[in-house]
Order: sequence, then C-alpha cells, then structure tokens
Amino acid sequence: MAQGNPGADSILPVTSSLIQTAAAFYGAMPVFWGRYFTSISTKGSAEYGHATENQPLNAAGIRLLPVARQTAHVNGTMQQGVADGSANAQDFISTFGLSVLVAQGGVFYMFLDVEGSPSVSQEYYTGWAQGLAQESQALSNGTVQILPCVYGTHGDTTTWNAVQAAMSAGVPCQGAWIARYYSGQCAMGDWQNSIVTPASPVPFPCPILAWQYAEDCLNGQIDCSQTNPAIDLQN
Repeated sequence: MAQGNPGADSILPVTSSLIQTAAAFYGAMPVFWGRYFTSISTKGSAEYGHATENQPLNAAGIRLLPVARQTAHVNGTMQQGVADGSANAQDFISTFGLSVLVAQGGVFYMFLDVEGSPSVSQEYYTGWAQGLAQESQALSNGTVQILPCVYGTHGDTTTWNAVQAAMSAGVPCQGAWIARYYSGQCAMGDWQNSIVTPASPVPFPCPILAWQYAEDCLNGQIDCSQTNPAIDLQN
C-alpha cells in the first residue's frame, strides 16, 4: 500500500519552530495540523490561539484541522450535543471571521473528539451535528457550513455503531479520523485498510480520511497522522 501525506496534532500551540521540527522529522511539511476548539470563553494552551498560530500555519501552507473538544460530554443527551455544537461553531467562526472563511470556500470539516471514555451516544452526536449546522447557518446566513466528522479510536465500536445509527436516521458524518497506534513507531509506514478500518460496523459508515498512527512523538510534542492515500486530498 501507498503512504498518505503527513499530518500532526498537538495540545501545544503551533509555532514556527515546532512546524520546522515536524517537517524535518517527516521529511515533508505536514498537510494538516489538528488543534482544539471548545467555546469562545475557553482559555488555556490546548485551545487554538489564532493571534499566534495563524501566521506560522499560513506561512508553512498547513491547513488547520479543527477538533471539537468536550470529551466528557459525548455520551450525553441530544440537548447537550446541540449546546456543544453551537458553542463549537461560534468559536470557530468568531476565531477567523466570516470574510476569511467565505474567502476560503465557506465549507469546513470539524472533528468531534471522542476518546472512548466515554464513547459517543447516538443522541449526543445527532444533537452536536444539528448544533453545528444551525449555529453556522445563523451566524453566517448560510455562507459558512461546518460539516460534522468524528475522531475516535479503532476499537471503540460503541462510538462507530452510534455514528452509524445516527447516519441511518439521516444525520451526516463527512469523515472519520481513526486513532490506532499499531506499530508503536513514530516513523510513518504504509497505509493498510485492514489495520485502519474498525472491525464494526461493516461496512464502515463514513469515509476514513486520516489515521493517527502514533502519539507523543518528538518528545511528546505532537501526535503523528497520515491522510488516506485513496482520497482526493485537495477536494
């Protein structure tokens, strides 16, 4: 199998130095960098800071991958999901502003962070996707769409079955980012569908866009991912 393009995510803010360290490690510039969005009132280094992180990412040509981070809530109610999705959309849109987002095409993926403890519930995921859609529509008059995706672990069948059930009821999932630390190595190996694709449900309900294959690399500064070589990455 072929390799995809390298990607990274970090709980640390992105700096030019960290980007160059990651690029030297990979032998290529990462094509995406995952960072966290929770709400406009959330503080701390884990939360994306546009004032300091926009410039180095833009200068390196790296696309930001927004991750919705409220992991303790994801087994909750539909109402909780709506509230969190709305807060995530507010955070994302206020961070960049409508004019910038519209100029970038107006359509963006956001990955719900599900760590498996707890797993996501069908009700929460349904509400979260609804909250994203409703709030982005309200804030942008339809000029910006934030599309729901899921980050989760390979073995979390409860989450993936809940996502499938939601999709069967008409709730979209535009993509999955699968975490499976199969080799224990930070060096990027070949993409293997048999390793990346969760065992259940079959068929897997949403496109797998990326594989987080290692964590705590570069002395714990980044987690390492690669994009699915079978997808049209630019589109």
